[in-house]
Amino acid sequence: MTGIDQQHWASLKRRLELPGGRQFAYVDQGEGPVLLLLHGYSDSSRSFSLIVPHLPGRRLIIPDLAGHGASHAGQGATVADFARDLDCLAGRLALNDVVVVGHSMGAMTAIAFAALRPDLVRALVLLSGTLQPGLDATNPTAQAIRALKDPLHRDNAFFDSWHACSRPVDGEFLGYMRDEAADIPTRMWRTILDGLAATDLRASARQLRMPVLAIAGSEDPLFDAGHRQQLAATLGSARSITLDGHGHNPHWESPVLVAEHILAFVG
Repeated sequence: MTGIDQQHWASLKRRLELPGGRQFAYVDQGEGPVLLLLHGYSDSSRSFSLIVPHLPGRRLIIPDLAGHGASHAGQGATVADFARDLDCLAGRLALNDVVVVGHSMGAMTAIAFAALRPDLVRALVLLSGTLQPGLDATNPTAQAIRALKDPLHRDNAFFDSWHACSRPVDGEFLGYMRDEAADIPTRMWRTILDGLAATDLRASARQLRMPVLAIAGSEDPLFDAGHRQQLAATLGSARSITLDGHGHNPHWESPVLVAEHILAFVG
């Protein structure tokens, strides 16, 4: 793909039916070794649209996780639930030897999926990752999410901080991201938040034996240096890169640079 038309991103999505009849949407583009790209909380596969043109020679599989984008919500919305959906997707598409790239909640899901299917996952790339998000009742971000009320609107002031970036990002792209986030019912926002508040991936991370690259922004307002240090210490042999002047969304802020790091890592 040489470029991305944001208006037509949704038309790229394919659908499959998960056990129980749930619809699961994903983008499947390109040819070559598989990169499975997992978006963050309230995002969709579109989260990776800016980086897609800079990952040539790869088959890019980019799902909408349950309750996001065009994928129907399941009974649960924890990273373990998302990982089980990915296991179904991998089986349907006959995937093997997969490199998983996850952002934020997607990075947590990548760890859970790698622990569930170490035979399938060759390597992990964690963007703005954490093992314990710390989104409990005392966290200001969690408090702001619990205060959201339906109907959400794209102009809600919450999204100004939620989608804030430390470097300039394409405005059309950000507009679509706000629209998609506003389409998620507040009940779903809270259900996902409950799952994240209880997330502790330290035991899962200690099981991992595949290569891991952790990329984070030095100015990440959500997962700061303490999160990065815990991740590095628990994973042990992980390679860590901190991008100066970048925030929580480095693949939006510098898609070319992040793509270069990913391709150099996976070879």
